Amino acid sequence: MTAFKKVLYIDDDVITITIYTRTMKICNFCNDVIACSNGKQAKDYLIANKDILPDIIFLDINMHVMTGWEFIEWFQNWAIASNINTPVYMVSSSISKEDEDKAKTYKLVHGYIAKPITYDYLNKIIADNKPV
Repeated sequence: MTAFKKVLYIDDDVITITIYTRTMKICNFCNDVIACSNGKQAKDYLIANKDILPDIIFLDINMHVMTGWEFIEWFQNWAIASNINTPVYMVSSSISKEDEDKAKTYKLVHGYIAKPITYDYLNKIIADNKPV
């Protein structure tokens, strides 16, 4: 049995999406991964699917069209207005302390992951998000 039904993974690197989709399925993290290649595509997906939102969002920082920072700014405002509490995990190849500190300023950001996402980190997310 998987921990989550649906995950939204936002990243402009197709190889990264493929690897993490397989990783999440192999370790029974989720049933389904919805992949978007930028923040705008993810924004459009969420608005169109407001009744069946993902359980968790993984968000890359550096993308074209709409960056992770632009997306999280929009998402936090939209989520608060819509009473949505979907946890977001910022994901980046950057090990910048400034990026990690900035991510912590957003209420819905539950963590900052320096790539790669490991099984241990996925298991920590499962433990941190278990229903009471």
